[in-house]
Amino acid sequence: MPRSRELTKPASKSSLTRDRHKVIVVYAVTLVCVYLCYRLAQPFIPALVFAITVAVVTQPLMRWLERRIASPSLRAAIGVAIVTVAILAPLGTTIYLLAQQIAHAVQAWQQYLNSWQQLVDREAWLASAWNRLSQNLDITAAIERFAAAVNTAAMAVATGSIHSLFQALIMLYVLFFLYRDRDRFLKVIKRLSPLSTRETNRLLKRLGDTVHSTVFGVVAVAVIQGALGGVIFGLLGIPGAVLWASVMALLALIPNLGTFVIWGPASLLLLTDGHWGKALILVLWGLTAIALIDNLLYPFLVGNRMRTHTLIVFLAILGGIAVFGPTGVILGPVVVNLTIFLLELWRRRTERAPGQEKPLTA
Repeated sequence: MPRSRELTKPASKSSLTRDRHKVIVVYAVTLVCVYLCYRLAQPFIPALVFAITVAVVTQPLMRWLERRIASPSLRAAIGVAIVTVAILAPLGTTIYLLAQQIAHAVQAWQQYLNSWQQLVDREAWLASAWNRLSQNLDITAAIERFAAAVNTAAMAVATGSIHSLFQALIMLYVLFFLYRDRDRFLKVIKRLSPLSTRETNRLLKRLGDTVHSTVFGVVAVAVIQGALGGVIFGLLGIPGAVLWASVMALLALIPNLGTFVIWGPASLLLLTDGHWGKALILVLWGLTAIALIDNLLYPFLVGNRMRTHTLIVFLAILGGIAVFGPTGVILGPVVVNLTIFLLELWRRRTERAPGQEKPLTA
């Protein structure tokens, strides 16, 4: 009997303190390990983000392959091959042409500056006016900074090709395993998630919808708008069609800014040079094929999936690019929508009365 009382005796304060300290140590070690894992993965974050993004947006393709190919490894290999041919090959060609046209633009800009300086030197009144204007607005320094920035961008594109190729190879390697072991990864995520299974499923669906709507509703539409602008620039004989197409695609990523910033001034330049017909064609093409493409393509590409408010998309994309670089186009909206989901989740949990279950709609 005395021994049984010892067995049922409550734990002492010292043992509880030791247990609490052990828990704190485990938490601290876990946080350190998570941070170290992040540092290990940090060099490959662009490849990981793009691999996950491609895996999400190509789910219909993989489901179509699942019905026809039984082997997971063969199915994943075919999926990676299709992605390489359909996405990476055109992207690599575009980057190569873009680097060439940036280099040509730098040379043309330098020749233009030399011609302008010769004209200024020949005309005394123009030299005097230019000097006064330059002193007030510091135009010469601004032009030099702009030329240096363009030249630096050209060098960055050229020197970054090896790094980009390495990231592309890592992306394809990760994508293969995402295709092959998708169900296994999802099971691990659900098992490790602190949320309930239902909440985790809702979270994964929301993140998938965010990636889908961002890629198809923002990135794809911007690429199509830029491509249409580059096509008309090439047909009208405007030099640097690929360069201007890339610039228009980047501007189209920003809501309510759009490609007009490029094709509008270009049409005015054509008009001042006496090319009335080309200017009219460019304006009509910009107002119809380019400007209306968002309203026409977005419902078709995104469907009934979520559409985030324009202001939130604007801040998420620009902030994401500022924080994460190019991958911020995807990570920015993902982080914002993840935060919104968690805030809605906490609001519903705090509103729920003790002992009652309220369905979550986050």
